[in-house]
Amino acid sequence: MAAREFVKACKEERDTLLALYADQNLGSAVGAHLDAAKLTQQQRAEVIAALDTALTDTFYTLLMGLAGAGTLGGSQQVYRLSDEHSRPITLSGNDDLEALAFEIFQSEGR
Repeated sequence: MAAREFVKACKEERDTLLALYADQNLGSAVGAHLDAAKLTQQQRAEVIAALDTALTDTFYTLLMGLAGAGTLGGSQQVYRLSDEHSRPITLSGNDDLEALAFEIFQSEGR
């Protein structure tokens, strides 16, 4: 898996989680909390918008931490990412991971 596919897979996972949380018929734990709050449709939409931002920030921060461009748990270091066959995900260090994460999470669809 190349870096672009890895970052896109992370974005797809973020999108899947948001859709799961937002859909009242899928029975997620987050959805159950939203149902229990007895929100109006407008309030629910605002909470979903907040979750959208939180998930984007979380995935982006995690990718920045893996690339060494941010901290994970207060520690900043570069991690080597490889697939199950020990092939590196990033080809030119982790600079490409950082740039791709910005492109896919911060530039696209924002």
